[in-house]
Amino acid sequence: MHCHGLFGTYDDGLAWLKKPQNAEKPKCILSLGSSIGNFTRPEAADFLKGFSKVLRDQDTMLIGLDACQDKDKVYHAYNDKEGKTHEFWFNGLKHANRLIGKEVFHPDDWTVIGEVDEVANRHHAFYAPVRDVVIEGTPIKAGERVRIEESYKYTPQQSSDLWSHAELMPLARFGNKSNQYRKSAPHNGLRQSFSLPTYQELLSLM
Repeated sequence: MHCHGLFGTYDDGLAWLKKPQNAEKPKCILSLGSSIGNFTRPEAADFLKGFSKVLRDQDTMLIGLDACQDKDKVYHAYNDKEGKTHEFWFNGLKHANRLIGKEVFHPDDWTVIGEVDEVANRHHAFYAPVRDVVIEGTPIKAGERVRIEESYKYTPQQSSDLWSHAELMPLARFGNKSNQYRKSAPHNGLRQSFSLPTYQELLSLM
């Protein structure tokens, strides 16, 4: 087995997969973290559909989805007591200053807000100024929210809807003991569907 890296965006990777010299090679497209959760649900389906179009019969995908439905656990994952995640988000303001070439965002002027949205089944985060500020001529009032990110969680039904809208068919599913994180191996629908047992199902057989 020979390995090499590709440097670029997701779109660059998709273009690479479409090259004739790569189309015939068997491939497994991996997304082992929860990056899919940072798309809205329609965006996630459209994103995966782009890859499903280039899959051939010998190709597969292995996609990780955050399935945690515990509101408190989700909240504290992004709003930890040590403030590590908020510190990570504040790096976004520092990086923006580097790109602009001067200190436009003053850290003392801002706070970070993280919330669980139970209706949309997601965690979302925002920057908010603690006082009225003007950023490059744009006024932002105290408390006004500026979106950082969204992290969508997937119930089994939402996972099934995702594969359906992306024109993919799940061949296998792997979950942790609490089934709060799952990896699925979807295919473009040319194969017969089957499902592997979850961790809990395996334990029930012992």
